[in-house]
Amino acid sequence: MAKIRKPRSDSKMYQLPKDTLDQVNNMLLNENTKYSEIQHWLDVEHGVKISLSSISNYAVKLYKAAQRVADDLERTKYFIDFIGDKSELDAGRATTAILKSGLLQKIATAENEFNEMPVEKAGRLLVELNKAEISRKRLELDYKKKMNLAFEAFESNILEEAKKYPEIKDKFASLLKELKDRMQLEEQ
Repeated sequence: MAKIRKPRSDSKMYQLPKDTLDQVNNMLLNENTKYSEIQHWLDVEHGVKISLSSISNYAVKLYKAAQRVADDLERTKYFIDFIGDKSELDAGRATTAILKSGLLQKIATAENEFNEMPVEKAGRLLVELNKAEISRKRLELDYKKKMNLAFEAFESNILEEAKKYPEIKDKFASLLKELKDRMQLEEQ
């Protein structure tokens, strides 16, 4: 026998038309509006009877969601300021991290929309994120391979030319080894 699930105490709020819910959101974000005024407005203007506890529970969720978004915006601002000072950072990687964070915030705050999203669509979104990450890693590997090939060709050409000048051949070889070691340290 299937267990009957008790509806959430704020479920009536989510049944309101979008424009009405948007107006309620604006009223809730206005610190001077009381829950009883919202309750009266919904009853008189829209003929909807909603309890004060339902409005209160909905408001708590709205405030928490607003706080999460504000925190995320603050983190994003910090990332942007940090990246601006560090030109050597990979902006693509930082942007991906910010977008992932934003998407997670969107999912966290879009409770109804996410609950109504078909599983197939959620799965496709996850697959697309994974594809983007794999693609980024492939590009990095490809870039490293090409840099290594170019460096090896450069090293070969330099050493070939240095054979004509024995007094600087050893110095070039030493400098090239030092450059290789430094590049390997930076990759890690």
